[in-house]
Amino acid sequence: MLNNPIETSRESRYGVTRKKHISITLEGHTQIERWATEQGLTFSAAIESLALIGMGRDEALTLPTLISSLLERIVHRQFNRFAHLLSQTSIAAEAVNWKSDYLMLQLIRQEADADPAKFVQNMAVSSDPKDQVASQIRRMRDEVAEAAQKAAVKKHKRRIQEIVLLAAALKEGETDE
Repeated sequence: MLNNPIETSRESRYGVTRKKHISITLEGHTQIERWATEQGLTFSAAIESLALIGMGRDEALTLPTLISSLLERIVHRQFNRFAHLLSQTSIAAEAVNWKSDYLMLQLIRQEADADPAKFVQNMAVSSDPKDQVASQIRRMRDEVAEAAQKAAVKKHKRRIQEIVLLAAALKEGETDE
């Protein structure tokens, strides 16, 4: 009797599997296909599982291997989507960083052109709470940061909702097949 440990990957089990061509009735095919769909399995995995169960192999020993195979397929399918989202996030963060650096350099340049003698003094923002202008500048910075954070969260929630809807549509499409 073959013993496929739960820890083995699908790829490592390929050496253990054997290709067989079988003939089954339309009714049998339909029932196996339905059971495979309900279990989230391929047709081949369903046939093997049902055969092992029919030969008296305890379901408790058969199902962990099937579940492991199913999880492996799900992770494999979703990994590329997850990697794509991470790369988009990284690119967007770098673009925002570059834009903010560019704007800051432009502001510094304007201040330097406007008053070269007092440039450093004009650019400094005091941390003294009594300095009302500096306090306003810091408050404005905090408000802009808060608004940017809220806008980013709102935008990402919308994207996440779109992904959830897409995943639901894909799942529904798989069950329709």
